[in-house]
Amino acid sequence: MTTAALALAEALAAVGEPERLRYALAEFVVTDLDRTIAFWTRTLGLKIHAHTKSAAHLGTESEILLVFHSGAQRAATPAHAGLYHIAIGVPDQLEFSRLLAHLMVLRLPISPVDHLMSKAIYFDDPDGLGIEIAYETPERFGRFGDFARGFGLYDREGRPHSGRERLDLEQELAHLDGRPVERRIADAARIAHLHLRVPELSVPIAFFEQVGFVRNLVLPHLGFADLGAGAAYTHRLALNTWQGPRVTPAPADMARLLAYEFAMSDDASYQGLASHPDAVLSANDIAFRDPTGATVRLCLARR
Repeated sequence: MTTAALALAEALAAVGEPERLRYALAEFVVTDLDRTIAFWTRTLGLKIHAHTKSAAHLGTESEILLVFHSGAQRAATPAHAGLYHIAIGVPDQLEFSRLLAHLMVLRLPISPVDHLMSKAIYFDDPDGLGIEIAYETPERFGRFGDFARGFGLYDREGRPHSGRERLDLEQELAHLDGRPVERRIADAARIAHLHLRVPELSVPIAFFEQVGFVRNLVLPHLGFADLGAGAAYTHRLALNTWQGPRVTPAPADMARLLAYEFAMSDDASYQGLASHPDAVLSANDIAFRDPTGATVRLCLARR
């Protein structure tokens, strides 16, 4: 079984073209800004680039990835459309193992999962915002199975996987090289993907296809879909309907995802979106409102 996202990845790789879209940053509103800063810097080793009474900019040593705003009055709940989790992608096995060890030292409740195409560590921040640390391993992936019979994948050796196996912690920690586990996150860390809760799949899929994504898996019977942007890792944006068809965007007083930004590699696609009737134009970007109520901004990638 192939998918449009896999086909696009092969086509772009053949001509040496980059992924169509890259996450630039994401913005949230939270209930206690100082508590949020302390949590994200302590768990992930993010750098504080700017901090005022109302906002904080956090990221790697060289790049801002996350902006947190004060103003929410209550924590997030799963009963609303919006963020399921944000994935922070790390560049290599060593950094993944280091963060795993660090979270274990902190005794943070975590869920380590082997998705075959990636390795993941899941946990929540104090406002219930879902976080994933992701190490992308598309080289382990072979093919998709028959999804009419359930969710299934096969590795390069043809062995079946559920995509939801628990990681072998001893094996993961064996990659550590003796360096301290508590230090700044790797400078190559980036936002790897977003996973969103939605009431149904068709409208969000159409929206994200409009801005440049292509379909990977669309599995209505499992309440799940994901889309790619041209990389071998095809899970760049995911959608689920696991909370049912009545979920609505989070209210204004709730901690939530406010906005996220993509850098686009294709000038022609960017100019085409600028003429869309729903686009809000500024000097540096094009903005849309996504089906969950968050703002999506698109800017041209720096050459």
